[in-house]
Amino acid sequence: MRLLLFIFLFISYSAISQEQMSLSLKANDHISEQFYLHMGDDMGIVTIDSSRVKASGILIFNWEGEPDVYRLTDNDGHLIDFRMEKLDMAFEIRGNFAELELIFESGNKNNQLQYYISEFEYYNTEAKRVGEDYNNASENDKKGILKTYKDIQKEYKDLVKDLWSKKDKEWSLQLALTYADRIPDLNPKSMGRYFAEQYFEYFNFSDSLLIGTPCFYSKLERFFETKEVQTLLKRNVSKDIEMMVQQIFWLSEVNKYAQECLVNYLMTNYPEAKYSNLYASVLKIYKLANSCEYVMASRNMRARIENDKNFTIRSKAPDFVLENCMNINLESFSKVNSDLTLLVAWSAHCDGSVELLDKIQNLYHTYHEKGLEVVAISVDNSIGSWENFVNERVYTWVNACDKAGLKGEFANVYNITATPSMFLISSDLKLLAKPVTFYQLKKEVKNHLY
Repeated sequence: MRLLLFIFLFISYSAISQEQMSLSLKANDHISEQFYLHMGDDMGIVTIDSSRVKASGILIFNWEGEPDVYRLTDNDGHLIDFRMEKLDMAFEIRGNFAELELIFESGNKNNQLQYYISEFEYYNTEAKRVGEDYNNASENDKKGILKTYKDIQKEYKDLVKDLWSKKDKEWSLQLALTYADRIPDLNPKSMGRYFAEQYFEYFNFSDSLLIGTPCFYSKLERFFETKEVQTLLKRNVSKDIEMMVQQIFWLSEVNKYAQECLVNYLMTNYPEAKYSNLYASVLKIYKLANSCEYVMASRNMRARIENDKNFTIRSKAPDFVLENCMNINLESFSKVNSDLTLLVAWSAHCDGSVELLDKIQNLYHTYHEKGLEVVAISVDNSIGSWENFVNERVYTWVNACDKAGLKGEFANVYNITATPSMFLISSDLKLLAKPVTFYQLKKEVKNHLY
């Protein structure tokens, strides 16, 4: 009975989670202009649709989705962030983007959101103007200009602190705070100091309303595009870069989904080929934060971490014996015959592993007939407990268990230091990808089987 109820709730949720959404805008000052509608996902900002303003001044978007935070942009990169609380919404854009005015229906919290965004823009513009005056002024005039600048900083910070104290009452304040970037000091000695905890001082990584939205990714983009962070990346000192990454992950550690979005964003926008130190730091810190097995102390494990750097795309995937394989006709990994094989190292006592395998089950059912096979290697040391667990969860792929754990052959040849760990292998036993998150896995599987 409970199973039937679960199935009913799942089907009901699936049916209502994607509805027909509708957005209508009045934009008389933008006749014939092209606009783009965006949303966020686990990887970054994605474009949903594009549409052109009709001669009547009306702009319409229709798509399959759900109430969420969305973004509207034009061809010049101007943007409008707003939240849809219902399946349909309408608002008006008055004037050009230099003097933009947005009119939502009375009582809509987006009016409050846009007001505070404009306030932040005003203070930032004033700070930039006064800063330029300071740089061009004589030494005698700089003292007075500096006082004006500090007054702007104080007013800005007081506004942000006030919104922060009230944010739990209004979602519009939570979204507005994503625009609150610290106004930097004019003192050259402090300009070069980057502190993630200060930059994200009034940004809540655990706020479910914000995570994965365009506002969330824009906040990260603005931080990584700052002069201080870009200078840090150019210096390419691994210790300093790792410290910066640690700070950001520490801020997001209370929310696993926030960390997944963060690691997806960083690994996508800062590829290993160009940003090797940043990429390595992200990978290491994410595994430390989200893995159940991660051993750094022994010389053997440190060697695996170094060896794994050489296990690159198109490298030959090592063969190994499938210990205690439930598929008795398979003796070794090389005997698995599939177009694409997902090799997973996991443990039944690791919640992260179990959560990942549950997600992989749906992926497996979708892509198995298209050529995907899953080989799940457990590093648990109790064969009986492992067998019971696999049978209870109904894992129908290739299941094996190396009870030697991290000391076993499989863990050694694949440089396993953490569970879960994933590898995508081609039919000719070449490494295609080492996805870290489930979202990365979905993307890779889709790319290779379509």
